[in-house]
Amino acid sequence: MSGFLWRMGGALALGLLGLTLVFWQLEHAQLYAFAGLGRPSPAVYALLFAGLLALNVAVFYALTRWSRFVREHPDTRQLPPWFLIGIAVVCGGVLVTGIAVHAGYLRSLDPLPMTISQGFVAFEAVFAGLALVPLVLLAVRWSTGYRR
Repeated sequence: MSGFLWRMGGALALGLLGLTLVFWQLEHAQLYAFAGLGRPSPAVYALLFAGLLALNVAVFYALTRWSRFVREHPDTRQLPPWFLIGIAVVCGGVLVTGIAVHAGYLRSLDPLPMTISQGFVAFEAVFAGLALVPLVLLAVRWSTGYRR
């Protein structure tokens, strides 16, 4: 496998790690709020910031590397924009619907469990990642700054 694919895979892994950190900490803060326990510890917000930082680094790196690749290989075939927009919209819709259903489910529980649902955090990270990848590809395609 080429070095380019390894680097893009690393950016994807870092982005998913950042999304997982973000959604894990948001779930933690949401459980505290629903239980009426006030604000969680500052460590939760520090990890939330670390997740956002990792996601930002991964997206910026993917944008720069993909734009360089497209610039160096102008005949590279890309997915049509309507397909990429469709993936982003469907995955974003599934993500928002899942978050709303989960919040309603948590509110309906009488003894609110304070354990974070690992499966739900994985669901959020995967679908947010599936919505972000097409946006990176579209940003490179439509932004003249990345194509020059």
